[in-house]
This record gives sequence, structure tokens and C-alpha cells, in this order.
Amino acid sequence: MKRQLREPILALGKYEILEAIGSGGMATVYRARLSGPMGFEKPVAVKILQDEAAADEEIVRMFVDEARLGARLSHPNIAGILEFGEADGRYFLAMEYVDGMSLSVLVRQGQKGKKRKAVPPAAAVHVASSILKALSYAQTLDGPDGKPMGIVHRDVSPQNILLDRSGSVKLCDFGIATGSWRTDKTRTGIVKGKAGYMSPEQATGGRVDLRSDLYSVGLTTIAMLDGLAPFEGKDTSEVREKAAKGLHAERLDSLACDVGLKETLRKASASRPADRYSSADEFLKALSEAAPDPAETGRAALVELMGAAVVRTSGGRGSSKKAAPAKPVKRPATTRVTVEAASATGIRNILIGAGVLVLIALALALFKVGLPQ
Repeated sequence: MKRQLREPILALGKYEILEAIGSGGMATVYRARLSGPMGFEKPVAVKILQDEAAADEEIVRMFVDEARLGARLSHPNIAGILEFGEADGRYFLAMEYVDGMSLSVLVRQGQKGKKRKAVPPAAAVHVASSILKALSYAQTLDGPDGKPMGIVHRDVSPQNILLDRSGSVKLCDFGIATGSWRTDKTRTGIVKGKAGYMSPEQATGGRVDLRSDLYSVGLTTIAMLDGLAPFEGKDTSEVREKAAKGLHAERLDSLACDVGLKETLRKASASRPADRYSSADEFLKALSEAAPDPAETGRAALVELMGAAVVRTSGGRGSSKKAAPAKPVKRPATTRVTVEAASATGIRNILIGAGVLVLIALALALFKVGLPQ
């Protein structure tokens, strides 16, 4: 169905902000439009730092690092960064717009009601394989000095996996990624990322490497296959405490898939990093052997599943009927001053006009009195 055109909320530089499609602790993502001569238009996603975050120097450095890293990442399974900029006192990232939904929409829908709805194995393997290709590229990417950047995403989860209408899969949000390229290293003991998809070493604030990301891919795949969150709890602390202990082996036994796929995921989700796959390519090879997909049935299954999902807005990051509303854009102070000034000018002009009319009326009255009878 064709999307109804919207009037822009705000013009941010050359981008027209149309609607909020996702919000996190540091930034809000908006669907936007880039317009040009002769009717040129391009949909984009614009990520804007929230006011509180923009006042934090560490968060701003992380945002800049994300932009620097995004400028180097170019892969079909990674949502690309188009531009980093500042307008009206706001830092923003212009990103590739993915017209579809996030994987979290499908996983979350699978958790609703008494009867869970899991993602079919073919579709789950297609998603996992696409993310592994993205990680393989990122983990072997060289920096400007020709040395490996050692990129670890640290936040691989359904919320950061985007699905477009054609069945393509893209990993996004390298905002807390770490590696040799980052200007500010995360101190040991500081935990960043979504607790429910963390490796045990990440959940305890230990040192992480690429095997932590592979563990998160394993958990994400398991969540797709059984329709349950990897770890549940009443708050983040309880979830992180469970994540630190690792996934119970019995969880994999109940998966509705072939034994080969179960064993592949068992190795990927091993509690000890040494027991996991040593690279994304090794994990990807094992996955393709366990669930070969010569006719791309996985992509077709994913497209069918997305079409059946009940989604209110098919935004770049996706949203369900009960998605929490994102924080609105606050117009810059300069805009408010201009509006207030314009209002004051209008009132002044009205008062002056009224005064002139009164003077004219008085003059006519005096002139009439002075005329001969």
C-alpha cells in the first residue's frame, strides 16, 4: 500500500523530517526526505541526538565515532551511513532508509498470547546468515593505517536487525561498537548493550572480542526459532544476571528444527568463548551445511512472514501496534524566536492601523463642523 504523504515536522539542514520511527536512550530516528531539483526525492533515516545526550561529551564522542566508523563500512548487509552533520545546534546522522521493519517486530509478535509463533527455520537461518556476512566483513576490515580495526559490534539483537520488503537483512547501529579505531576505549567493568542478548563475558563487564558477537547471533537465532526471549526477568539487572550464567542446554533441545542446526547453535551459544566458533566465516560455513538453502527459500519465507505481520507503520526500524511513541523533535530556539517576533510585529501593525483610522475619523468630523451652512 502506498504511503500517504506527510508534511514535514521540521527542516534539519537539507533534510525534511517526516515522522519518528524509533527512539532509544541517546537518540531518536526519524523517517526523512532529501529533496533536490526537478522533483528529485530520496527517503532517508535521520538519527538525532536528544538534548540531554547532546550535552554529554562522552555520548557526543561516541556519536562521532559511530559516524567515522559508518563512513568506512560498505556492505549489502549493513545499513549505510550517508552523512554526519550539525544543523540548528543538533548533531545528526543521515542513514540508509530500510523500508520494512526490525526483526524485533517479528520476535515480539511471536511472544504475544498463549500460543507462541516462531519464525520458520529457513527464514531464521537466512537472517542469521546475512548478519554473519555483515560481521565477517566488519571483523576483517582494515583501517586507514592498513591494520585490522578489530570491530566488535557489542549490540547484535533483533532491535538492530532491519528487514526490507524484498527479504534483505541489514545490521545497523554500531553506536557502542569497539575496536582499535575508537578514540575512547570502554573501561573494563562497564557494561554496554542489550542485556537479553549479551554473552556471559559481556554481561559481567569482561573483555569481549568477535566471539561475543557470534554468541549474540546464536541467541538471536534461538529466539527466532522458539519465539521466546533468551533471558527474562523483572528488570535489566535480573536479565543481565541470567545472561552472565549463559543459556541452558535444555533450551536448544526443544527447538523445532533439524539436529544439525541445533548442534550448530549449541556451539555458537557456548558459555565459554573458547568453545564457540572462532570467526563469523566458520559459523556461517557450519550454518550453511546444517541448513542449505539453494533456492533461497529462506528469503521467500521471510518475505511471506513479514507480509503476514500486523504492523501499523512499516518504518525503517519497524514498529508494532503497541510500539511506544518516540520523543518528538523540539524545534530550535531560533525558530521560536522568529515566530514570536513575527507575532509581535503583526500585533503592532494592527494597533498602528487602528490608530490611523481613528485619526482619519476625527479629521472628517472636524472638517464637517467647520463647513458653511
